Amino acid sequence: MQGLGGTGAQQSQDCSFAAGSVSGAPLRVSWFLVIFFVYQLIDAVNAKGLPVWVRVVTATGNEFLLLLTVLCHEMGHGTMARKRGGEIAEVLLWPFGGICFTTRARGRAPKEKLVDDLWIVGAGPATHFPMAAAWCALLAMLAGACSEINMAPAWHHLAPFTGVDAPCMDLSGRRSACFHTWFGYLTYSFIVQAIQLNVMLFMFNVFFPMYPMDGAKLIVCTLQLFCSSSARCAARVLVYTSIPLSILFIGNSLLGWGGGRGLQPGITAYMGFMCLAESYKIYKLMREERLYTHPLFELARSSTRDGADDRGHATRLNDRDRDDEEVPAAPRAPQIQFSEVKPFAGSGRPLGGQEARAPEASPPSGADTSALNSGGGPGRS
Repeated sequence: MQGLGGTGAQQSQDCSFAAGSVSGAPLRVSWFLVIFFVYQLIDAVNAKGLPVWVRVVTATGNEFLLLLTVLCHEMGHGTMARKRGGEIAEVLLWPFGGICFTTRARGRAPKEKLVDDLWIVGAGPATHFPMAAAWCALLAMLAGACSEINMAPAWHHLAPFTGVDAPCMDLSGRRSACFHTWFGYLTYSFIVQAIQLNVMLFMFNVFFPMYPMDGAKLIVCTLQLFCSSSARCAARVLVYTSIPLSILFIGNSLLGWGGGRGLQPGITAYMGFMCLAESYKIYKLMREERLYTHPLFELARSSTRDGADDRGHATRLNDRDRDDEEVPAAPRAPQIQFSEVKPFAGSGRPLGGQEARAPEASPPSGADTSALNSGGGPGRS
């Protein structure tokens, strides 16, 4: 099975159509996304409860908000890539979100490329902050315009995994604290949906380090740049976190199969399998000692290597097709053992008293002391 990036590149060529451009970047939409949207419309028509047109408008509006949020996220990556000297090849929207295909600046050292990757990867999730703030401002404006309706404060919707009671709906107009038109109710629902989308997408991309999600790339770049970790150590952390999370993601998707969620469990399960394939590729490169061929682990092989010849020490270009040998950690210096400190328990003399006066020095044996006894002057005849 191909990984997420390989599958997206193939779909961009074979199973997508041009949908214009965004900020000069070509935009393509996968046909599978269109099929998935048509299925959602059919599912909305067959549902019961609300009027058919309300269900269709809700499904269409939610899909539009999702694609708009994903597109802004991907353009965050692309815009930062341009600022770091690269270009946007194209942007693909497909059932698994979006992919921004970018190029790098030429002539950059491996560490500089890693710094560029950190900026580019972090720019995507960062777009959710201004988007969430803008939607919260719109919700606050709606609450001010409809002050008679009981609405929770806008910031309450920023808390993930918490339910906020929605205002009631009364088309008869008898209840003053409720929406009386579908327009007001749908407007409120779409704004709340947009806020929650930004919160959940930010958390999924940053705090769910399943490669190639943004969170996994942020961890890899941070370990190598700021924690002095080797590329092999960063690859181990990536593999040993991404593979279990991918399996958990697949299992959770399969457990939700048949729960009235349509094609969504199957799509998320397939996404988990593709992420698992991506992680296995990195694991295979790590076993083959060829991590340096991966864009995130180019620091695994240095550009030069030291050697010795007849003339002595020499530095040559590194033409090996293997990663550098991992340098073992230096042994720790032995800790100083301090002896046990005991209180003074002996006897001594007080200082500065009569008893402490030093005894007079005795004259050397055999010396003539007559001069000393006569006051220290020379002897008289």
